Amino acid sequence: MQKFFLTIGLILFFLSSSSAQDIAPVPAPADVALKLGTEADQHRFHLGELIPLTFSYSATIPGRYIWVSQSSTLAGGRSVEITCKPAAERVNGIPKSGADLTFARILNAPCGGVGGGVFGGCADCDTEYPLTKKALAFGVVPMNEYIRFCTPGTYTCQASSAQVTSTSRDEYIRPALLLKSNLIVLTIVGDPGWALSTALANARVYDTLCRGDDVAERRFLECTDVARRITYLDTVESLTVEVKFFDGRSHGWDSGFWDAIQHSSKPEEAVRLMSARIQEPDFEVSPSVMEWMASSALRMEVPEAFESGTPATYHAQAIEKLRVYVRLLGGSLNQKNSTVLDESAKTYSNFADQKYCEPESLIPAEEQNNVLTGLGARP
Repeated sequence: MQKFFLTIGLILFFLSSSSAQDIAPVPAPADVALKLGTEADQHRFHLGELIPLTFSYSATIPGRYIWVSQSSTLAGGRSVEITCKPAAERVNGIPKSGADLTFARILNAPCGGVGGGVFGGCADCDTEYPLTKKALAFGVVPMNEYIRFCTPGTYTCQASSAQVTSTSRDEYIRPALLLKSNLIVLTIVGDPGWALSTALANARVYDTLCRGDDVAERRFLECTDVARRITYLDTVESLTVEVKFFDGRSHGWDSGFWDAIQHSSKPEEAVRLMSARIQEPDFEVSPSVMEWMASSALRMEVPEAFESGTPATYHAQAIEKLRVYVRLLGGSLNQKNSTVLDESAKTYSNFADQKYCEPESLIPAEEQNNVLTGLGARP
């Protein structure tokens, strides 16, 4: 009876809110647990080293609680988060679509802005598991996907999530339960020599095993692991390796290098290296690369443009940033390999033809024709 009235009270509470997702999750009872650990119970790591986490859910009463893969379907739901004391930098694993959208809004501000949306997800990953005394584990997950340690020290870390509920699928409102894990203590040491040798060693392995188009079929797990160990280092040397091996093309698998370049803690170096890379013969230049280059350059010059500024205020600067990189691409097209020329030329033409609320196109027609003459068929 007590549980019945509790459920009714929660439903009325959620319905009175404008959005159930705006509600904080309910603190979890003591009979359901989230356990956090490290593989082999290791607690000492280098800065940038892959930190293999293990976490699992369990409940003392089988079937009372349910783990839900799509936490967004729960009221107050959210996936796993890792926090540490002292604080560590949170890693944004989502590509900077928000920044790109803001940049597009700045470019089109005189016309009244631009609409857009972000789509993603998995149509087949809506799964649920009843919790039991036997741990529901998810294998080894790199801690580096959640946080990045920027300085050496001793850190006390904890996981939390709101992916568990005690309400079945049949209920209209399914309140999420907030679980907090046990604490773990990690010692993070700084060793630039180790970081350099690790970057170079993994680069050699990647260059030997992961440069072909058969990685997805033959060496996917091995190459994914090697690529991760490079990206997690987040040093100038690892960034240089990432830029070198990223050629803008799809090879049937995602090395993660492009995402790491976009989220590097050294954005100025990333833009500098990529400015040279997009001009090289083997690099296929896509619209997303061009937009990131221009938006990153603008962000470094006037960060307030992406924070609280009025988009129209920065329109002229955004136009000029983009024009610089479009011309940089145009000047390199006659040196591009045949495998990447068509897509790179198409990217050039698409941007060069845009007016972005100006009376003339980004690149004058005569200049475009001069660039494209002699490349073969115009895109």
